[in-house]
Amino acid sequence: MKILKYLLYTVLGLGTLWLLLCLFAKKAYHIERSMDIEAPRETVYGQVRLFKNFTNWSPWHFMDPEMKIDIQGTDGEVGAVYNWDSKNENVGKGYQKLLAATPKRLDYEVDFGLGPSPVFFVVEGDSLKTKISWGMDMHLPFLMRAGGMFTDLNTYVGKDYENGLANLKKYCEALNPKTYRGYKVLQTERPVTYYAAIRQVVGFQDIPQFFTDNFGKAIEASTKAGAEMAGHPSGFFWTYDTVALKTDMAAAIPLNKQIKPSDEVQVISVGGKALLIEYLGDYAKTGEAHSAMDEYMAEKKLQSIPPVIEEYVTDPAQEPDTAKWLTRILYFVTAKVDSSAMEKK
Repeated sequence: MKILKYLLYTVLGLGTLWLLLCLFAKKAYHIERSMDIEAPRETVYGQVRLFKNFTNWSPWHFMDPEMKIDIQGTDGEVGAVYNWDSKNENVGKGYQKLLAATPKRLDYEVDFGLGPSPVFFVVEGDSLKTKISWGMDMHLPFLMRAGGMFTDLNTYVGKDYENGLANLKKYCEALNPKTYRGYKVLQTERPVTYYAAIRQVVGFQDIPQFFTDNFGKAIEASTKAGAEMAGHPSGFFWTYDTVALKTDMAAAIPLNKQIKPSDEVQVISVGGKALLIEYLGDYAKTGEAHSAMDEYMAEKKLQSIPPVIEEYVTDPAQEPDTAKWLTRILYFVTAKVDSSAMEKK
């Protein structure tokens, strides 16, 4: 009986201690994370205001894409409620209700099983860049407040906020890619393609005539070899010497199959992941687009794998307005080697 009595006293003592800790422990914990996003403020704001867009970036949706979702009321308007129910214990069941909405701030009430807590988004920025802050004052039920003293809630919940903002950044920036000198740099995958190419070192002023003289020759040689043109005539550029005003280049024709090279015509195959700028304008003024590509590669720590390709989509004979001439500028790239790190080795 004494053992039972001591056990009872121990349980009562621990219970009393727990109640005392709950009495003096913090009632709420502030959790907040921020991130800069290279996208218009309106784009980011729409993603966090509309419940239907939560599946694009919510960290808990990524944990359980199959969780049940129900939206009540008018989505995006005060009073709308987002209900979720998941079998994943890290997601659970709960609701989020929109309480207030201004152009820069959204306030919600959230309950994921511990009782209601206020949550907010602050969205600031312009048409180019946005700073978003996601915060919550987590209110703990009385009997769970002591547990908060032994748990790093800021790190535990904050990690989910960090993941959610990273997802949001990736999604919004994909919708609105950053521009470089006014050009969007897109990532693309090019199938391996064989080209019939005539390659020479050419002076800058002679490039138009070089194309005029050699595109026809490349097509003729390909036809004789039993291949057909399968795309747009292209310029290949290995070097571009702004001092000597010369370029190592080729007039190239894409083919529907591989052919054997001849004394005059090379056969070049290219393909894989590449960067793309779609340029509209006179062929002679593509320099700004190439400079934009250089800026993008410098920022992303990439380097070009020659040749650079200009794909001439518009036929000048059919479209006299140079402003409507479309040129696809393609750079095959790889990660840039850190020369300082190599020297240390």
